Amino acid sequence: MELTKIHEKSMINVNSLVKDFGNHRVINGIDATVSPGEVVVLIGASGSGKSTFLRCLNGLEALTSGEILIDSVPLERNSKNLKQIRRQVGMVFQQFNLFPHLTVLENIIEAPVHVLNRPKSHAIKDAQELLSKVGLFDKQNCYPGTLSGGQGQRVAIARALAMHPKIMLFDEPTSALDPELVGEVLTVMKQLAEDGMTMVVVTHEMGFAKEVADRVIFIDEGRIVEEGSPTQIFGNPQETRTQTFLGRLSH
Repeated sequence: MELTKIHEKSMINVNSLVKDFGNHRVINGIDATVSPGEVVVLIGASGSGKSTFLRCLNGLEALTSGEILIDSVPLERNSKNLKQIRRQVGMVFQQFNLFPHLTVLENIIEAPVHVLNRPKSHAIKDAQELLSKVGLFDKQNCYPGTLSGGQGQRVAIARALAMHPKIMLFDEPTSALDPELVGEVLTVMKQLAEDGMTMVVVTHEMGFAKEVADRVIFIDEGRIVEEGSPTQIFGNPQETRTQTFLGRLSH
């Protein structure tokens, strides 16, 4: 897929983003945009700042300086905007963080009922449709402890989708899974991309990036070193650091 979706207004705008932890600068002046319906995949070595950047996008990390706009609304901690933005930005982590004492169905309806005040009957119907979408309708009355890792992560995706977000963020959603379970999670993510969900994905799954991304961004030492279509980044990277990173992966 080549870059085709940059003409509409941006769903995410990042301007001069800096994030420090004490004296350590983790994000060092990132500028980025994500268009509606675009799938952007972030690649880079561990510790390069990818996950911190993602956590900044939904207010989990306070910005040291710079600005983030989500659907034209400034993301500011301790503001009325933050709650609104968090509802519009779903996030899936490496660990599924499901409530162990609640069934799969109860995990999914928890936020729609208690945060969005949706009628329970509506939330249940919606949750069942989402479980069908991720191939787990028959697990709705199971507890998280009985699920495989891949099933748990698919439930976590359904739970995030239950808030009807405009944007989905994925922070290495398959890195904690056994290799044979990775495919079932990536299949759900591919379907979301085909459905037109705006997605920002941190992953080490380069096959997924090649197949699904509209744009790939290589981050190193808290900076964007290179970005472009998957064909360009994987087939003809321009920057030495990108070439070195991808070269290491192929050995």
